Amino acid sequence: MTELPDIPGYHIVTILSKGGIARVYLGIQEKLNRQVAIKILKPFFLKDTDTAERFKREAKTAAVLTHSNIVQIYDTGIIDDYHYIVMEYLEESLAERMDREPDGKMKPDIALSIIEEIIKALDYAHFRGVYHRDLKPENIMFRQDSTPVLVDFGIARVYDSAPRLTGSEVLLGTVYYMSPEQCRGETNVDGRSDIYSLGVVLFEMLTGKLPYSGNGIISILKRHNEAPVPRLPEDLSRYQPLIDKMMAKDKHDRISSAPEFASLRDSIK
Repeated sequence: MTELPDIPGYHIVTILSKGGIARVYLGIQEKLNRQVAIKILKPFFLKDTDTAERFKREAKTAAVLTHSNIVQIYDTGIIDDYHYIVMEYLEESLAERMDREPDGKMKPDIALSIIEEIIKALDYAHFRGVYHRDLKPENIMFRQDSTPVLVDFGIARVYDSAPRLTGSEVLLGTVYYMSPEQCRGETNVDGRSDIYSLGVVLFEMLTGKLPYSGNGIISILKRHNEAPVPRLPEDLSRYQPLIDKMMAKDKHDRISSAPEFASLRDSIK
């Protein structure tokens, strides 16, 4: 059994998930007696000072984002071998919710409602110069009242600096949602990259399938970059304009804000 970390002020209950460079634990903040999620950088990465510094910097960046559709950050710090972020505990992800739907498909009105809330969060963050860069169903979660919430803001930048031995592990979870400019290795991606990734999520919510697949990471990256925008099945074709404008290969052709999304959505109802 893996030994649970010891962070003063928090009682660690159990591990929730394991990622490429960090693990997330369920904890109790003892002073307030409330459940929290605690993301802890794996000790191996403490050897890489750039990764550790990025982890701390991105935690502070996420902490200043105050929006109803962005996860709340409560605390961040370093204790012995642990770099940690304490945040709002959310029980269910979009990926888990989709898994419970027949064939993985969500009703269009529900899918569009979730996407609109997430675009509002992106608008707020993008206006402040903060980009997510790792949008996928696992990073959209829900509060008990079903409010959709974005998590892991900026953590993709930490992945960028991680030692290359974990590169494949990180890419395997994100390659299906990467924008063409990310696939080309461009470093100056902006908010329109997040819109593309959210378009992939919308396509998956509507169809139960990913728009692009392949025999390996390289082939999937190539399809994002070169293949035509995916087509929805005939019974969902009325929503194709949304997919076209969110997943446009040229970022200049994409919608770039919540009002643009709402206007286009209203025009196809």
